[in-house]
Parts: sequence; C-alpha cells; structure tokens
Amino acid sequence: MTTLEERYQKGIETRTKFGAGTPRSGWATESQLAPDLYRIIEEALFGSIWHRPGMKIEHREMCTLTVLTVLQKDNQIRRHTGNALNLGLLPEQIIEVFIHAAFYSGVPSVLNTLEIAKEVFAERGIDFTPPRIFDPTETPDDLFERGVARRQELMGEPSGTALGPVTQAEWEFNRLTTEYYWGSVWNRPGLDLQSRSMCTLAALTALGRHGPLRSHIRGALNIGLTQEQIVEVFIHTTFYCGLPFAREAIDIANEIFRESQVESD
Repeated sequence: MTTLEERYQKGIETRTKFGAGTPRSGWATESQLAPDLYRIIEEALFGSIWHRPGMKIEHREMCTLTVLTVLQKDNQIRRHTGNALNLGLLPEQIIEVFIHAAFYSGVPSVLNTLEIAKEVFAERGIDFTPPRIFDPTETPDDLFERGVARRQELMGEPSGTALGPVTQAEWEFNRLTTEYYWGSVWNRPGLDLQSRSMCTLAALTALGRHGPLRSHIRGALNIGLTQEQIVEVFIHTTFYCGLPFAREAIDIANEIFRESQVESD
C-alpha cells in the first residue's frame, strides 16, 4: 500500500505528463484558498485514479474530455485539450471525441467546445485540416443500413418483445437517429469502437441518464470490454462529475453483471 506522500508524488508525475515534462500549473488559487482540497485532489485524482492500471491514460483523457464537454466546463476543456495533445492524442482524435459527444450534450455545447479547441490548436501552432468523412452523395437507405448494422454489433439483436413506435413522429425520429447517430457518428474512423463505448459510458454517467446507461453497459460487454474496464470508466468520472453519479453507475453495472452471471449459469 502506498503512503499519502507517494500518492502525492504520483500526482505530480501525472501533471508532469500533462505539461509535457513540466508540471502543469494553475493551482495557485486553489492551493491558497483550499490547501486541503488541493492536496486531496493531487493524491486521490492525479496520484491514484489516473495511475490505476484498468484504463490506458489516453482513454482516461478521452473520457475526461467527454465529461467536461457534456457538462460545459469551458476552462477545464481548454486545459485538458492541451493535456490531451501532450499525452500524444492527435488533433483528429480530440475533435472526434467532441463530435461523438454531440448526441449526448447537444450541438450548442459541442460547438462551444470546438471553438475552444480551435484556440488551443492555434496557440500551439497546430495547422489542423479536418478530414472529410461524411459522404453527402450516399443514399439515406445506405446510411440507415449501416446504422442498423453498427447498432446490432454493439447492442445485439433487438428483443422480440420490444415495442415499436406508437406515433409516426417517433418512427421518423428513430429513422433519423439510426442514420446519423449510428450510421454516421458511430462508424467514423477517428475512434475505435471500444473508445467510443467508453466515452459514451462517461457521458451518460455525468448526465445521470440511467436508461441509456444500462443499454450501453450491455453494449460495452458485447464488444469485449471487461467488467473491470467498465467500472474503471465510472471510477474515473468521480472527480469530474461527482461521486453520486459514479456510484449510481457502478450500482447499475453490478445489477447487469449479476444478471449476466445468472443467465450464463
């Protein structure tokens, strides 16, 4: 078991990685007004959670950016966009995280986040030319079929007991989201499927969206994430969205894990 001082030193190590060799500063106010909170954050978040072996540090940063985006934490988005670059994430990957978040946080917050990223890239002298993936010449049917295939890959075959839309409006809504959410965003090449799943779990945890969270926990298991990896995502969100949200997500995951164990017995 590590000592508290060892955890503190590991926290400095993490922030040194954020700063590309120099510990990221910016804690002057916090350390002066709430030195005990500063010490707890340094030890528990940067010195403990960020060092846990259950997630790659790149995935931790992706999940952090996702949570900060859906919660619209502009100052921290700016800081962690820089951190992501220093940790080796490509500008394309960072932008892809923000694109993926759009269907969880809404477009306005993501447009705001993209403005922040643009400023950070400019400050770093990064001449970023975004790849154009979306093909406006394909048919809506092709987009829809690709969405159906990706949704089934993640979520499995629809249940035979699932109820269909009651209204024409819902049918049209389902069609539109299958085309663009599943067919376009979830098929983009900038992030692999497991990275997208982790970011989704982080977003739904931060927003407290328990129904979709249940579905996406099952989906994460379907594509090969382990129970430990899924719980690690929730642990990572704790200091960014709050302990109650992370605790609820873990409780929901445990219910699903137990159900899966019973079904396999």
